[in-house]
Amino acid sequence: MEVRGDHSDWVSVTSGVPQGSVLGPLLYLVCVNNIPEQIRTSVKMFADDTKLWTRTSTLEDSHVLQDDLNKLMCWSDKWKLGFNPQKCKTMHIGHSVNTEYKMTNQGKV
Repeated sequence: MEVRGDHSDWVSVTSGVPQGSVLGPLLYLVCVNNIPEQIRTSVKMFADDTKLWTRTSTLEDSHVLQDDLNKLMCWSDKWKLGFNPQKCKTMHIGHSVNTEYKMTNQGKV
């Protein structure tokens, strides 16, 4: 398509949703719509942000959260919509359980 004499070059899109398209936001929602069904903790999703949270009173609670992170990473690999672990943060409020979370691909989707 050409606009005022300028045009974009064609590129192959092998994964994800094309940016700048009319259907892009709708296609993105269709792709991510099943994430909440995959996990046990609470989730909030807005645009391309996904937040998981839960109360961690025991070590088992932290294992559930880690399992959900693993499931998200497997989902991400399966649908070729990557999460960026470098941008992910953990926030503890009044937290007494010693935990450390990793974003790896060891969960099952």
